[in-house]
Amino acid sequence: MAGKNEGKLTHSYSSIKMYENCPKRYEYQRITKEVSDTGSEATKFGERVHADLENRLVHGTALPQESSKHEQVCTTLQQLTQNADLLAEQKLCLTENLTPTGWWDTDAWLRSILDVLIIKDNTAIVIDWKTGKRRPDFMQLQLFALQVFKHYPNIKKVKSTFVWLKEGKTDTEVYTSSNTNLMWADLLSRIEKINQSYIKGNFPARPSGLCPWCPAKNICQYAKI
Repeated sequence: MAGKNEGKLTHSYSSIKMYENCPKRYEYQRITKEVSDTGSEATKFGERVHADLENRLVHGTALPQESSKHEQVCTTLQQLTQNADLLAEQKLCLTENLTPTGWWDTDAWLRSILDVLIIKDNTAIVIDWKTGKRRPDFMQLQLFALQVFKHYPNIKKVKSTFVWLKEGKTDTEVYTSSNTNLMWADLLSRIEKINQSYIKGNFPARPSGLCPWCPAKNICQYAKI
C-alpha cells in the first residue's frame, strides 16, 4: 500500500505496526521510499496459502499439495456458514472522516483486508489466516471490527478470529457496535503519533533484534546487525 495519497498519509494495521516497531524504517519505506520490502520466503508462503484458501472457499478449487492439510478447516467453515454470506479477501477502506470509500479513491485513508467475512443477520465473523508462529495482536482484530461496523451499519456484533494454521489454534475477540468509542480513541491516538512524526520530520530509529530482517538495514546507520 502506498504511504501517501494526494499528499496525505494513508494507514493500515501493518503500516501502524511498522511505525511502532521502528519509525525510521517507516520513514525509509513509506515516506522517502528509499527501500521496498520484497517479502521474505515466509511472507511469500503465507501469500500463497491465503490465495489457495480464497480459491477453495469462493470457487471450490481443490487445494494444491502445499495447502492440502487445511482442507478440513475449509470444510468446517463452509458447514458452519451454510445459511450465511461468505466473502473472501474483502478490501475495506475509510476516509479520514471514517466514512466508507473505495480502495483506490483519492480520499482513501485507512485500509484493511479481511481474509474471510461472514455475515448472518446482524452478526459478522471475521477470520484472519495466520501461517506463522502464534503471536496475537488484538489491535488487528479490533481494526477489522471497526471497519465492519462502518461498512455494514446493520451489524451489531463482530467476532474477530485469528486462525493459526500451523498450530491449529484460534484467538477470538467479540465486539459490539455500541462499544467502539474506546477502540477508536486508541487507534486514532496511534495514528496521530505517526502524523506528528510526519509533520515534524522526526522518525527516530529503534534498533532491535529485528534489524537483520529490515529492508533498510544496508542504508540505516542505526541498524543493529
